[in-house]
Amino acid sequence: MNIDFIILAAGKGTRMGGDSPKVLASLAGKPMIQHLIDTVDSFPKSKTSIIVGYKSKEVESCVASSKKISFINQKKQLGTAHAVKQALPVLRKNSISVVLYGDAPLVAKSTLKKLIKPALKGNLSLLTFMKEDPTGYGRIIRGPKSSIQKITEHKDASALEREIKEVNSGVLAIKTDLLLKYIPKIKNNNVAKEYYLTDLVEISNQHAVNVTATICDSYEVGGANNKSELHDLERAYQKKLGQDLLKKGIAVADTSRIDVRGEIKVGQNSFIDINNVFEGYNVLGKNVHIGPNCFISNSTIKDNTTIYANTVIEDCIIGKDCALGPFTRIRGGTELSEGAELGNFVEANRSTIGKNSKAKHLTYLGDAELGSKTNIGAGTITCNYDGKNKHKTIIEDGTFIGSNSSLVAPLTLGKGSYTGAGSVITKNVPDGKLAVGRGKQVNLNKKK
Repeated sequence: MNIDFIILAAGKGTRMGGDSPKVLASLAGKPMIQHLIDTVDSFPKSKTSIIVGYKSKEVESCVASSKKISFINQKKQLGTAHAVKQALPVLRKNSISVVLYGDAPLVAKSTLKKLIKPALKGNLSLLTFMKEDPTGYGRIIRGPKSSIQKITEHKDASALEREIKEVNSGVLAIKTDLLLKYIPKIKNNNVAKEYYLTDLVEISNQHAVNVTATICDSYEVGGANNKSELHDLERAYQKKLGQDLLKKGIAVADTSRIDVRGEIKVGQNSFIDINNVFEGYNVLGKNVHIGPNCFISNSTIKDNTTIYANTVIEDCIIGKDCALGPFTRIRGGTELSEGAELGNFVEANRSTIGKNSKAKHLTYLGDAELGSKTNIGAGTITCNYDGKNKHKTIIEDGTFIGSNSSLVAPLTLGKGSYTGAGSVITKNVPDGKLAVGRGKQVNLNKKK
């Protein structure tokens, strides 16, 4: 049977602060609601409707899907049932409708499958969870044989009902033909004068429709209504990602001190030290060692490579058996071939570093092509920018660059060539030649 997902995302989220819609608050590097969209997109033949309201165009422009999304504007926010009602015209009658919330983004696909299963049999299926302090949550009111009789909102609950720990997540699944029948029956006879979707429980019981509940981990349905809750959700999410890496055989020094803001794939026998941030899509090979305090973005690091502390890698490819850091920064599509090494306070931008080539200290390589087995002395810079354009420096195989050399591009240094320490090189250097470009030393008497 087809699945129609309805994501409620109309609220402003005043307690979150700022002017953006709450569902666009960042969680692990992307909007909260995007996590939900990525999950529901994985269901074949599914259809997604998003109920928007506050700054609807901003929500529409900030989310992405592999499928066409129906954005439906809720002009007045009169409760959850009223929000769902806006989607009724676009639902498929032969489907299961699943209601989700844009500010509770971490429900797992496996949990949604468990939720949907009872709905396939004609039940109203709910997700519930246990909350030690249930203040503000709707209480699950059970009857004989643990049957679910109703859900009472906190502000409408009696003192006895407020002691109940099982609470409603708001997530539910029901056959769409039943939803179409029951939504018009929901009234706003409550303190807030809102149309509560939770009233479906009582209505279903009145029509002899079984109401079942799947109790899930509170982590999956934990919402974020303010910055404090968003912080807690982020930390819980990141810790789980770290634990998932441990389950896959990856050594993580401290799962509470790793941030994955995107997607990461890691090979066996690799190690990730504390305080590392991975942004975008990253691939780490086998036996990769990541030292502490590194930032790695949209990059590939191949087998047996070591990244030492405080290294920044952005949009780069690191070959096998390489070593970077500490305090190295590479960016702009830089590629390191097998066995290359860039050491402390070395920066490389839009460059290629050949096999077994090294720049160990205090060096800038911009728009440079290094061949194999080149050695770049400390303090070397490629002067690649003339104020208008960037120019390339080509350093061919086996070249030795003396310390504190300035290589003024465009420039080619031939195979096996050398530069003397402290030289400014402005002309091409032929194969095997030594280039020295510095003023003659003069020793003067000290004035008395």
